[in-house]
Amino acid sequence: MAAKEDLHDQVGNSELLCNILRICPTSGLNDKRIGARELKALASKDSTKVADAGVIPHLVALMSAGTPSVIQVDLVLALGYLALNNSVNQGKVAAAGAISPMVALLSATTPASVQEAAAYALSSLVANNPDNQDKVASAGAIPSLVSLLSACTPANVQQLSAYALTHLSLDNSVNLGMVASAGGIPLLVALLSANTPAHVQDSAVSILASVVANNPENQEEVASAGAIPFLVAFLSASSPAHLQGKAAVALAGLVANNFGNQGKVAAAGAIPHMVALFSASTPANVQKQAVFALAFLVTNNPDNQVKVASADGIPPLVALLSTGCPADVEETVVESLMHIATCSSHSRKVMAAADVFTPLVRLMTDPRTTIPVFWVAPLIVEALLSDPRVRVMGTSVTPFLPLMALLQANTSEPVLHGTASMLGYLAFVGPSIRRELAAAGIIPRLLAVRAARSYPPQVQEQLDMLHVSLQDVCSCRDCVSKSKRVNGQTSHEGSSTSVHGHPVATTSAAEPVDSDKLMQELLEEEEREKAMKEAKAKAKKEKKQRQKGKKKGKSKEEQLAADQVSEGGGKDAEKHVMQQQPAGEGDDELCV
Repeated sequence: MAAKEDLHDQVGNSELLCNILRICPTSGLNDKRIGARELKALASKDSTKVADAGVIPHLVALMSAGTPSVIQVDLVLALGYLALNNSVNQGKVAAAGAISPMVALLSATTPASVQEAAAYALSSLVANNPDNQDKVASAGAIPSLVSLLSACTPANVQQLSAYALTHLSLDNSVNLGMVASAGGIPLLVALLSANTPAHVQDSAVSILASVVANNPENQEEVASAGAIPFLVAFLSASSPAHLQGKAAVALAGLVANNFGNQGKVAAAGAIPHMVALFSASTPANVQKQAVFALAFLVTNNPDNQVKVASADGIPPLVALLSTGCPADVEETVVESLMHIATCSSHSRKVMAAADVFTPLVRLMTDPRTTIPVFWVAPLIVEALLSDPRVRVMGTSVTPFLPLMALLQANTSEPVLHGTASMLGYLAFVGPSIRRELAAAGIIPRLLAVRAARSYPPQVQEQLDMLHVSLQDVCSCRDCVSKSKRVNGQTSHEGSSTSVHGHPVATTSAAEPVDSDKLMQELLEEEEREKAMKEAKAKAKKEKKQRQKGKKKGKSKEEQLAADQVSEGGGKDAEKHVMQQQPAGEGDDELCV
């Protein structure tokens, strides 16, 4: 009686006290069943209050093999509810010795309902808890959970087992290795098939995404097990949004620093699906994962860079930069565009037509922009403005004018570096562009910022290069002196005018780029490329004809002589075309 009074003082709640007494060892099975069920319900409503009442040791004590399964289910679920999203209770459940008996309930001889409850409780116990991750893994849970992924296991048990493995392996390389070593990868991939329930597929994709992250061996095993076609299919519009996002994460992990998997994922048709996910109707988190996946897919892979352009992926990527998406997404988009811009002239023309300069300049003036953008965005500008096929489309100073305000001594060094780089690449386009920049007041701003203070070498270099590129429109002492030495004259040719109180030359000594002449040169180059292709096709056709003639009775000696003559003719034709091509000109697709 005194013991009950002490328990009542400890619990302080008649309902809790009643149910704790019901699950005492001396209670009957019916009382234990009722008590376990009620405590499960109370734990789901107020886990802290129930745990503080001291119920956890009583629940753990009843998980023994001798307890009927119907009671075990409620006991284990009650512990799972107590541990869910509650780090204090996670520690209490582990300290009460619950882990080993829970793991034992995963065995093949245990009823499926108890296995399901145990998998759920273990996932709650280890979620975001590295200590419990290690304790549960040490108790042998991972091989048991992996075995429950097999096709003969009920779908609910499969799902919760995969879910528990996800939490066990999250940010835990040791446990990830144990999942793979236990044979988990083929079983997880098998769960991706169309005849698997959607919620099981969802859990399998989650654990696969963790398994392949930063793990080359698992990348290869997952790809070899046939996961790529399933994951690509999950990107389609018919899949739920949350599954699309998880599949994108898994694919990103598969292709990261893995050239072979990059090719396999692209060959499976992933790129058009990823591009489709850039649309405004896609949830922001899914859009973000698709952007990251595409970035890993095109990094150091010219073939995939070209495929993105072929899938009309450039305009939606550029559009994303104008939607105010998160800063990390903007950074990833800029990096992807940089890779694509360095690959082909066609990609650069599409990028310029999509007005990529405007959002890139906006990013330079946005305080949310991450530092890598200030280094990468100028590389896109350089790639585009150094391409004659882009310049012939016409280059405008207007999108770049907001950068003028950033030419100040108090501008942060990364921003100043990017600003000077972009304006420098623009100035090198031609004298007419330089005159427009001068008329907009760039000279006094540049001179003032250079004189204001010293800068790190990389920033100083870009400021100096910008000044050099503007030399023919600048009347500062250094530029005038250089002009005298070069031209042997007393001043720049042409008249000068005053812009913001600073004399600026309006020289026309250097003529603007002749767009018509440039276009004619490009057309001539295309004609040469066409002639070369025709010569190769002709040689190939003649070879086929010779092979047919061989079947009609020519001797081997005659056929060999004919082959040599014809091949020589084909090579001579190709050589003739190559001789007509000026030095320094090459194919349109020059990939970096």
